[in-house]
Amino acid sequence: MSVSTIDPKQLKKIRVQLGITQSELAKAAGVSQSLIAKLESGLVDPSFSTMKAISEALRSHIRMEGKKAADVMSSPVVSVQSSLSISESVNLMRKSNISQIPVYSGTKLVGSITENQIVALLSGMDDPRGILSKPISSQMQPSFPIVSTDTPIEALFSLFKFVPAVLVATGDKVEGIITKIDMLSAEVH
Repeated sequence: MSVSTIDPKQLKKIRVQLGITQSELAKAAGVSQSLIAKLESGLVDPSFSTMKAISEALRSHIRMEGKKAADVMSSPVVSVQSSLSISESVNLMRKSNISQIPVYSGTKLVGSITENQIVALLSGMDDPRGILSKPISSQMQPSFPIVSTDTPIEALFSLFKFVPAVLVATGDKVEGIITKIDMLSAEVH
């Protein structure tokens, strides 16, 4: 099974939550313990293949049989209105310590915006303030996929190869959100 790679900044948090030592993780991932220590300290910038091996090793320690989307989702869902400026949404993401956010127009889910998308928009811009003052509706991406509260966790892993988050709903009501970090730390929730 292909697995999404974790953010190196989250490595220590996930490893500790799973009760794995640096040595155990290093052995399972086929890397040195000193590399794990350096990654956790932010001293090295890992290659994709290294983070993929570490992510797969962590995934092998997570036992999720029987867990459903409702068991691992974060709630309530922080969202924004499509008329809000990109700058205002960045401030909300920062305050809420999140990197992606669903976008609504009134009560209707209409899209999403992520920090990666905003960074990509700003890179190479002569005047980033021009983009930041625009409404989210001018730059938003399609909505995150929606699954039911009883969707098995195993069914969600393939989605995370393509999207940063999945919304969890009962009928038309969004109940929660699941991100990659929620999936990888599901063992302790």
